[in-house]
Amino acid sequence: MPWGLYATVGEWNFYPTGGDPASLIDEHWYMTPYYLNRDGYYERPTYPLQAVNVTAKDYVPGALEDWTAGALRLNGKDQYAVLPNAKLTAPFTYDIEYTKDDKPVKESRTAQGEDLKNPQVHTSSFLIEAYFKTEPGHTGGVLMEKMAAAGYSLTVDTAGRVAFSVKGEGGSGSVSGTAKVNDGRWHHVLAECDRKSGTLTLYVDGKKDVEGAGVGPDVTLANAGDLYVGGTPKGRCLAGTLDFLRIALGTLTDAKTTIEELYAWEFDGPFLRDFVGRAPAGARRDAGAIEKVD
Repeated sequence: MPWGLYATVGEWNFYPTGGDPASLIDEHWYMTPYYLNRDGYYERPTYPLQAVNVTAKDYVPGALEDWTAGALRLNGKDQYAVLPNAKLTAPFTYDIEYTKDDKPVKESRTAQGEDLKNPQVHTSSFLIEAYFKTEPGHTGGVLMEKMAAAGYSLTVDTAGRVAFSVKGEGGSGSVSGTAKVNDGRWHHVLAECDRKSGTLTLYVDGKKDVEGAGVGPDVTLANAGDLYVGGTPKGRCLAGTLDFLRIALGTLTDAKTTIEELYAWEFDGPFLRDFVGRAPAGARRDAGAIEKVD
């Protein structure tokens, strides 16, 4: 269970759904103004990725689950996932009922543009969180990117470090990390664009890696490009394995947390122990609240 963030608008866990292996479901939940009642939650927009050239055999055991093949291995050649911009920009129309002058009123409303909350980033702060590993020595692969004349990009650069960039009319910024992430081991990366301070920050494996100049709230990153994960039709395909990815329209501060708190919960959290802090005596936790010890 990932630590909760502010305004999560996309969350993908990369396990097979039991149906189409090319469909990567989006499990984000964010109470936008058009979430009116629990009966209609399933009708609200989600943003599944469509994998390209992926089959069932590409799902492999990951590091975050032991109940399914919970990660997607990509070959670095012709496999990636896409979320079309048309899906992100499609207006969402919904009905609302309320009382006015003691009379019931039914009204149809439409969320569109910046009011439609999803991975199309406009002028808000945002962050991208990923858990992945590359093949040893891999460089140049896309982790997540939505870039045209404006947009954002998170990649493994030519030196095997994480690179994060944003650009829009009136401003741009980019940072490259110092920590190598192309060593064949699992890495947790969080890239943050803070509009209030105008900074970009990269965190690697629970620690701040680098900070640099970003863009302010007057620069929109909205663009007409599709969103890509793990590569693009023109290349830069990731040779590695994705276990978790999400994007949120806010910073760690907006979520009232820190990288240390988030990392401790996700990798050393209470799910690893019983209710008194005892580690499992066997392969995994007992079903009860207290671990059985003979």
